[in-house]
Amino acid sequence: MPEFDSTRLDAEFSTYRAAMLPAITPDGPTAVRRTVRHRRRRAAMAVAAALVVAVAVPVAGQAGLRRDPGPPATATPTPSDSPSPTPTPTPSVSAAPQAPDGRIERTELLAATVDLPTWGDLPERPDGKACASRGIRLNGDPVSDDPNLLVEMGYGDVDRDGATETVVLVRCLLGTRGPAQVVAFDRDTVGRIVTLGRVAATADPTPEWLIGLEVRADGITRVAMADRAPGPGWPLERSQRQWRGYRWDGSRFRQTEGPKGFGPNPYAADLSVSSSNLALTREPGDSFAGTIEVRVRNASAGEVAEAVLSFDLPWQLRPVGDGWKRCRENMADALVPYRCTLGRLAPHADIRLTLGLKRGQGTPLASGKATVELFGSGADGTALLERERDDNLATFTHYYS
Repeated sequence: MPEFDSTRLDAEFSTYRAAMLPAITPDGPTAVRRTVRHRRRRAAMAVAAALVVAVAVPVAGQAGLRRDPGPPATATPTPSDSPSPTPTPTPSVSAAPQAPDGRIERTELLAATVDLPTWGDLPERPDGKACASRGIRLNGDPVSDDPNLLVEMGYGDVDRDGATETVVLVRCLLGTRGPAQVVAFDRDTVGRIVTLGRVAATADPTPEWLIGLEVRADGITRVAMADRAPGPGWPLERSQRQWRGYRWDGSRFRQTEGPKGFGPNPYAADLSVSSSNLALTREPGDSFAGTIEVRVRNASAGEVAEAVLSFDLPWQLRPVGDGWKRCRENMADALVPYRCTLGRLAPHADIRLTLGLKRGQGTPLASGKATVELFGSGADGTALLERERDDNLATFTHYYS
C-alpha cells in the first residue's frame, strides 16, 4: 500500500474516536444490579420448570401402570388370496338333571299307598298270618288293627345322588311282637313315592327284634337290633344288642359295619323235653311197673349250667331202677313232685333217659296222664328265659298192659 494511503487511514480513525468516545457512558452500579436480578429470575424459573417435570413424570408413569393396557396391538394382516379360517363354535354344556328330593314327612307317608319288600322271607307273626306288602298304608298307631306299624323315621342321602331319602322302621305287629324291617323310600322324577330297598330285617333265629335306626352323613344307615324279642317273661334288658351299618351299592343294601351275628345269650336257653307213654305190667305180689323214655335237648349254642326235670305223677307211682341214678336226689326218699337234677347241659346236648316207675301193692290206680317239665338255670342260679316254653312240658299216658 502507498504510504500516503496509510497516513490517510490513521487520520480517519483518529477523527472517529474523537467524535464517538464522549458519547459512550460505562454501566454504573445501578445497571449492574439490574442485570444481576434479571439473571437470578431467569435461573429460578428454570429450576421451577425442572421440578414440575420431575414430579409429573412419575405420576404419569404410575397412572400408566394402573391403566388396563388392554389387548396387545396386533399387526394388520397382510391381504392374502386365501380366506381366513372360520372360528370353531364352543359347544354348549347342559347341566346334569337334579335328583328328586326324597324327603317324605311322616304325615305324607302315612297318607300314601306304598309297597314294601315282601315279608314272605321273614318270620311270620305269632298268629301265623301273613303280613301284607303291596299297596298298603302304614299305620302310626300301635293299638290299631292295621299291623304295618311305622315305628321310626330317618333322613339322609343313602344312595349318594346328592338328594335326601327317607328310611323307616316298619313292624308287622301282633300284640307286642312281630317281624320287622328297615326300608328306604325315594321319589321318582314326577314326585311319586317309590321303594328303594330293604336295609335290614329280623331273622330266624336272630335278630328277633329291631330297636331303631340312624342315617349318617356318609350315607351309612345304622340299625340297632337285639337277639331276642321282648315279651311275657322276657325283658328287653336280657337281650343282647348291637349296631350294624348298611350301604347302598347301586342295587341293594349291603352290611359294611358291625358284627355279623350274636353269640350265646347268657340269659337264654332253648330247651325241650319229650316222653314216651308208660305201660304198666303186672309183677309178682299184685304190683305193676313199667318204664318211660325221656329225651332232654339243649338246642341253643350256649351252655345250661343246671337242668332240672320235674315229674308231676300220681302218688301211687314211685321211681324205681338204675335209670334214676343220673339224678342228684335220692329218689327213695323223694316226695311228689319228683325232681331229677341233671346238672350241666352242653350246647346242643341231647340226652336220653330210661326211667322206671312202679305202682305198689294195694294202691289202686286208674289209667290217666302225667307230665314232666324241664327247667334251666345259669351259672349264677338265675332261671334261663326261653322264647317258647311249649316244648318244655311233655305229657304222657300211664295205662295197664
